[in-house]
Formats: sequence, structure tokens, C-alpha cells
Amino acid sequence: MSDTLLTTMDVEQATKLLRHVDRLEALEAGILTPMAGTRPIRIFSLDEAERFLIITLDSDTMAAGGSNFAKINYVEPSHLAKWIDEVLGDKEMGAAIGALAETREPYGFLVPKMKAIIASRIEQANQVLGLESVVAK
Repeated sequence: MSDTLLTTMDVEQATKLLRHVDRLEALEAGILTPMAGTRPIRIFSLDEAERFLIITLDSDTMAAGGSNFAKINYVEPSHLAKWIDEVLGDKEMGAAIGALAETREPYGFLVPKMKAIIASRIEQANQVLGLESVVAK
């Protein structure tokens, strides 16, 4: 799915896609940690969403064989798709993320695919606007 080419956008679309939204339009997500529970957070831009999509494992805990202590940054894939479509105005990328969500694959398998689509779209928007890319690799 990360190889999917999305159509080129214009300057207006790129500007809307890369903007920071206000708190009422923010995407709700959470950091899930065993024993501590879920810490809700808000995501205010596509760049923040791309950087948020990671699974962090505590290497000391993993070395001890305690893989149940993984910290997971979680955003519901279908909510991410809807937010990209309705708030950021990118129906095409929203549909691509939505199609991934519909596969019902485990979240850990979806994250790299969602991240790749978003990173590619950010890069494309930066090129349209003549900006240097700062997308995490």
C-alpha cells in the first residue's frame, strides 16, 4: 500500500493538509502503557500524526523477556482516515488509510503502512510548497 501513488495536489490543498488545526479539530489518540493505562493526547497536524505512529519497546524490559511492557502510541485507523478526509481535506489519502483500516490487520502491521502513506503525502505537499522535508524515516 505504501507504493500507492496519490494524485498531485495544488498549493491550496498542500497548505490545508500541512496546517495545524485548533483543539476542536484535533485528532484524539492515546499512549497505551500496561499498568499505567491509556494517556489521551491530541494530534494537531499531519506531521504530528506521522511522528506519533510508532511502537516503542523498552529495550531493558524486552531483554528481560517482559514483552508485555511495550508502550504503544495508538490512534484508531478509521478515525485517522476520517480526520484526514474531513478535517485536513485530503479525501484520497483518507480513502487510502481507510482501506488499510478495513483490512482489519493487527495494529502493529498497519502502523508502518499508514506511516508510509502519510510520509509520502507530506513529502509531496512539501514539494508543492517548495519546503524542505522533515519527515521521520
